[in-house]
Amino acid sequence: MAATETSFTENFTPDKAKAALREILDALTSGDVVESLEAAREAAGNDMVALMTRVFPLVTQVTTQVIGNYGFTQDGVGAIQFEHVMKNLGQDDPEVARLHAQVRSYFLPAVVIPPSGHA
Repeated sequence: MAATETSFTENFTPDKAKAALREILDALTSGDVVESLEAAREAAGNDMVALMTRVFPLVTQVTTQVIGNYGFTQDGVGAIQFEHVMKNLGQDDPEVARLHAQVRSYFLPAVVIPPSGHA
């Protein structure tokens, strides 16, 4: 199994990664997905646990549907493999890193920590 995974990741080029990431971003910003994500974020508010139980599954569902078009399995294992490949490719390709960061921002939105001890 390791040999199959290695040959697959060697054949998964930065161009394929960019295409997959762009397709994920397109899916996250179109149609019913936008409305579902907005509703989930609104319902979750600033509660990180609620974000993880409401928003994370929606983004994961969109991601797994897209990565199936690129040879990854459409499940948690495929999502983890995809994430690993994106991190590796992003080390050498700034555009992959940028697109990957955009996708990740849907999973983990920026957290604003208020300054402490300063009035």
